Amino acid sequence: MNKLSKRLTVLSDLVDGKIVADVGCDHGKLVRHLFDEQKIDFAYVSDISQDSLNKAIILLQKYQGKFKAICCDGLTKYGDAKIDQCVIAGMGGFEILNIIDKSNVKIPSYVLSPQHDQIELKKYLVSHNFKITFDIIISDKGKFYNIIKCEKSKETSSYTEFDLMFGKSNFESPLSDIKDYIDYNLKMLYQIKNNQKTTDDKVEKNIRLFEKAKKELNYEQNT
Repeated sequence: MNKLSKRLTVLSDLVDGKIVADVGCDHGKLVRHLFDEQKIDFAYVSDISQDSLNKAIILLQKYQGKFKAICCDGLTKYGDAKIDQCVIAGMGGFEILNIIDKSNVKIPSYVLSPQHDQIELKKYLVSHNFKITFDIIISDKGKFYNIIKCEKSKETSSYTEFDLMFGKSNFESPLSDIKDYIDYNLKMLYQIKNNQKTTDDKVEKNIRLFEKAKKELNYEQNT
């Protein structure tokens, strides 16, 4: 059994395309799981590291002929591949948006998990006519991860700073660990504030945003 981490499990659950690309596939665990669960018909797996890609190829041997392995940076060597959905996880937000921006492959849907700079990534997606359909924070092995699903849209979407920071799905999905995320960040922000001799406008602004999110969820902060 190909046991997945919580983060990869959530990513897997969001995949609904039949032809999928996993960019930065690492050891190929996600794609192996998608095949095992019969969720996909064909997969492209790629990584900038040939060593990582080789491990993915070995893990996917059972599905020989149903996948193509490509050693490349981002989507640069995908040519005219037909892809329903692309998964990009384990990279920074700027790195992910650059991969999408430089790609010549028309991909209608993405499942993304940036390690950081997620707000800049979401700003990019919104400004390039992607509709964010799912956006949550989860906790896995002591770290917080933002997981985003988006699709190309002809409609223009508007998102407030609060929406981009906290993702609407966090207030609806049982998978979300938003409360722990808010508690952790408020604790850190108040520690920074208490150790400062002068007021830091950015810290004060973030405290207001996190306090607003806590109020939206209507809970007491853990102590």
